[in-house]
Amino acid sequence: MTREKRKNTGSVILLSVLNIILICAVLCLGFLCYFSFQNNATLKQSRQLLQKENEEMSEKIVGLQAETDKFQQQVTEFQNAQAAQERQRQEENGMLTPPEEDTVLSGDVLESLAIGQIVDEFSVIGSEEQYFKAYEITEGDAVYNRINGKSYYPNNDIGLSDLRYLKLVHYNFEHQVQVGELIVNAAICEDVLNVFRELFDIEYEIQSMRLIDDYWTGDGISSDSNSIDNNNTSAFCYRLATGGQKLSNHALGRAIDINPQQNPYVWYGEDGTPQWSHENASSYVDRTTGDAHVIVESDACYNIFKKYGFSWGGLWQNPVDYQHFEKPAG
Repeated sequence: MTREKRKNTGSVILLSVLNIILICAVLCLGFLCYFSFQNNATLKQSRQLLQKENEEMSEKIVGLQAETDKFQQQVTEFQNAQAAQERQRQEENGMLTPPEEDTVLSGDVLESLAIGQIVDEFSVIGSEEQYFKAYEITEGDAVYNRINGKSYYPNNDIGLSDLRYLKLVHYNFEHQVQVGELIVNAAICEDVLNVFRELFDIEYEIQSMRLIDDYWTGDGISSDSNSIDNNNTSAFCYRLATGGQKLSNHALGRAIDINPQQNPYVWYGEDGTPQWSHENASSYVDRTTGDAHVIVESDACYNIFKKYGFSWGGLWQNPVDYQHFEKPAG
């Protein structure tokens, strides 16, 4: 083979190799384009799937929101129905408050509210002065008809003119704003209104606040016990002091019991063992539980009552009355 032929043969081989390399490169590029296309298609499909899932999730959220709104509406309707039933019950039992039409100021928002009724929190905030009021009690009015022969009867110690009916709002244990009531001595009614106004301002919770007459069992002592069993906050009741032979400050409208279940009346035996009367208070004899409704010295409830001159039964030696705040005459 001549040198010229060998040279041509080498060129042909080199050209063939280059063609093969070029073909391989084209094939690789084709595969890359194919896989890139497939990957883009997969990504696009994934994006479409995610978008569809997001749309479905959004629809579910909208549906859940609609169900929540419907449920909230049903709750509101139920609460309004309960309030209407309570008001009807009070009408049937002569328990409408405030006492008389001529004592009700024009536009008194409390007039139409039943005791225990839930009130919209935002309707109260900024208008608190309309939701904390005192009324005189006169013979024959609705409040008198509720208490006469029960927590009140004619006596030589205190008359109707010495008492005031308070109607106000408070937060309950579900942190809802609820209508409550008390009867206190006229001499301290402004202090009491200020106390409960400040307790409301800090959103302090009180489970129930009704006249003790709603728990009447025949006498002051057993009715007070029934009220405590229902964790009811109360004030006036013409009765003797618990375990004593003299009038209680409750009989003069100068004492208030706050959340009695969480703040029990406790006495100690000779060996120092604590004793109490109400089973519902068993978990609260220990005052270090940290429960928000347990009153301890220097907490918010204690400080507000102290600010207005009340003393606390939780500082007594034996017995100790953790629910009890009082402001005796003089």
